Amino acid sequence: MTDEGINAQRGARARAALAAALKARLRTEPLDKVTVTELTRDCGLTRQAFYYHFPDVRQLAVWVFETEVAQQVRAFASEVGWADGLVRLMLYLRENRSSTLGVLNGLGQPGLERFLFRQMRPVTEAVMDRDGGGPARQQDRVLVADFYTSAVLAVVLRWVADGMVEHPYRVVGDLEIMLHGAVRESVRRLDARAAPQGTKPQGTKKPR
Repeated sequence: MTDEGINAQRGARARAALAAALKARLRTEPLDKVTVTELTRDCGLTRQAFYYHFPDVRQLAVWVFETEVAQQVRAFASEVGWADGLVRLMLYLRENRSSTLGVLNGLGQPGLERFLFRQMRPVTEAVMDRDGGGPARQQDRVLVADFYTSAVLAVVLRWVADGMVEHPYRVVGDLEIMLHGAVRESVRRLDARAAPQGTKPQGTKKPR
């Protein structure tokens, strides 16, 4: 293995050790009480090693959050249905309340929204494809994916802002009711609008 590969592995191990130490600390104390000294002592690294990877504890929390949330989203995009996956993601946010709220302070609401939007949009596209495929025109496909990603994200962010009190199953259940058939209908209407006059978009049945 090259020196570059060895250094990359060493850096990944150091970040993982710091992340594990932070998560352990957050079980018993709030993020703003956690210090670099405590974390480096807990995982056997030096303060210099910490600052090589992160400028402060809050940015470590942001990195942990972004890494683990991205893993959660990828898992539910590929392994389970979107609804069960979204429940899993929301349970993760609630079970890791301290780091979630710490990240809100670190990224700010707009930053958190942009991050979650980037993570959730591929899932929306996957739902659209499984629900009969997206619109024929690329600009309409972008419109549908952005609209429904934003709609789901708005509900999740409101839930976070309200203290993550309501059970995720209830929140996602409401979303399922509202979204059931809505994506397919949006695609149908956009394709109908885009179709030349006198032609019928694919999938449209002739009246009896």
